[in-house]
Amino acid sequence: MRSRWRSWTAVLAMTFAAGFTAAPAPAHTADPGDPQASAATRDVRDWLTHLPNRAQNRVVAGQFAGYSGKTFSLTQVEELKAQTGANPGLLGCDYGHDGNAIDHACNATLKDWSAAGGLVTVSAHLPNPDQPDWSGLFTKLPTFDRLTDRSTPTGQRWHAELDRVAEGLRELADANVPVLFRPLHEMNGDSFWWSAQDPQTFADVWRDMYAYLTDVKGLHNLLWVYAPDCSYGNRSGFYPGGAYVDVVGLDCYVREPVAVQGYDELVALGKPFAFAEIGPRSGPGGTIETPLDYGKWIDAIRTRFPATAYFMAWNDQWRPTANIGAGRLMNDPWTIVRGEIATAARTEGSPAPVGTPVPLADFETDTQGWNGYRVLAGPWSVTEWSAQGGRSLKADIDLAAPEAYLNRVAPLDLSGYRALTATVRTAEWGNHATGTTAKFYVRTGAGTTWYDGGAIPIGPNGAVLRLDLSRVADLGDVREMGVLFTSAPGASGRTAVYVDDVAAIAPPAALAGFESGTDGWTGYLTATAPVSTADWASEGARSLRAEVDPAAPEAYLNRRASLDLTGRRVLSATVRAAAGSGTAKLYVKATSSNTWYDAGAVPVGPDPRTLTLNLAGVGSPQDVREIGVQFERRGGPGQGFVFVDEVTVR
Repeated sequence: MRSRWRSWTAVLAMTFAAGFTAAPAPAHTADPGDPQASAATRDVRDWLTHLPNRAQNRVVAGQFAGYSGKTFSLTQVEELKAQTGANPGLLGCDYGHDGNAIDHACNATLKDWSAAGGLVTVSAHLPNPDQPDWSGLFTKLPTFDRLTDRSTPTGQRWHAELDRVAEGLRELADANVPVLFRPLHEMNGDSFWWSAQDPQTFADVWRDMYAYLTDVKGLHNLLWVYAPDCSYGNRSGFYPGGAYVDVVGLDCYVREPVAVQGYDELVALGKPFAFAEIGPRSGPGGTIETPLDYGKWIDAIRTRFPATAYFMAWNDQWRPTANIGAGRLMNDPWTIVRGEIATAARTEGSPAPVGTPVPLADFETDTQGWNGYRVLAGPWSVTEWSAQGGRSLKADIDLAAPEAYLNRVAPLDLSGYRALTATVRTAEWGNHATGTTAKFYVRTGAGTTWYDGGAIPIGPNGAVLRLDLSRVADLGDVREMGVLFTSAPGASGRTAVYVDDVAAIAPPAALAGFESGTDGWTGYLTATAPVSTADWASEGARSLRAEVDPAAPEAYLNRRASLDLTGRRVLSATVRAAAGSGTAKLYVKATSSNTWYDAGAVPVGPDPRTLTLNLAGVGSPQDVREIGVQFERRGGPGQGFVFVDEVTVR
């Protein structure tokens, strides 16, 4: 249970190390990469971008229905509806057929699904151009670089495949059906002929494919989905660039969704995020190791991956109804099902601040000192709606009045915090005219100077309000905080307003900034001992530098010391290499057995890269014995330098 208001003084007195990280969350690109995208396609893209601003109904549920011309069927979708009472909002089909053909007979169903108010996604397990059979689908193509060369037999066969794919996508375009198109997925793994290719060559092939389907074939109904495998590293290393991608996602087959790695890495690319495939882990032949509780997926999205715009569960033995928890997944207040998709209904908001939420009020037992001003009745702690937990704060208001407040007037020290957040909504009843808006505000100092986060339209789906504290004076002397609700001209009648999940965002705490020394970090298998240097820094003026031999298979920069990371969510570090090429892993070792945990390898070079590790995957976070960065497979003549900076935890 979260902290009560009466414990705010203790909570907000928490001390964080100097050198806080201040990087803002990446802003989402407003438009698709295709400047000629159809209006319906742009609407879907914009709607997905805005979903994380909602209080509820913010994650579209998806279900894969099979391979076109082979296994595609609505039978398992109908089973999901029968068991949970809801149809998924997103329906998936794959144009691949047995690794040797391309089929798009599923289009008829996709068009019907779209007409009924759903979204559609098409993946493509396309044949291997040099080995078009079932085994070829799983055999790495050694001539992958020839796909862009139409003068080669490989390139000709590949573009013949794209022509066949384009026929199916054209049929959907002519019906004005936007398509979340997910080609060449799981490219960072080792499953398919396009997997584990040279990252630059892969990006070239993707861009060529994009140009061919978009510009040559004139398909402007596509939202391109880049979806690596979360179980492998190098998730962003194949990324072709923001002009060629509309949605980024992860394909994840796991036992514990909360421990998934790669979310922060993908979200940092600045696109709407999705879990493009989910399901339980399976062994040879697709045998499920342990039935997956799909309810854990929506729990993980709520607590760890809140920027998620949609997920798509796989079919057959991986489907929710063949496992457990389907009802909790589909009926969660965050889940959007078919019938709840309205792409014109966008919830505005600012990007989520990076940091650790420190609970200020959850209203689980009472109003926690919050009051109402210009309200008809209340406020009360109620169970009829909540953003988190089981209760929220509610008051009745008169929509004919211009404004109403839910607030707490009391001294508060917010020094060192970077933002405030709260989740709010209105009830369905009452005449809201053109819409009610809400502002999160504080008053500070002896003059009670007003600061707010701007007016955000709200309704029954609610919205997340955010207030940037970087421009607020007298943060150590906050006198009042609250939410101002403003009615639209012509509004009338009685309604209710709600507030929940009020939090202050603490910046990531610095574990090492290397401004005055090595901060206890040492080197292992390095050519020289690490030093604090002014040669480069991602934050401040200095970083940690060591010289390594590019011919050596690996080198480490690390700190061996006991560390309690209980309650922390993400460990991060910024790294670069002055020359050569290779990869880096951020890792921790826990307990006396030095159990290793990492988030996978990420390519590094002269441009800085931020590595992240989801600490939910660490078995004993209270007993971390070592943190560090492993640099691997360096190349190039002579010795080179590697750098680490801005090691933080949040």
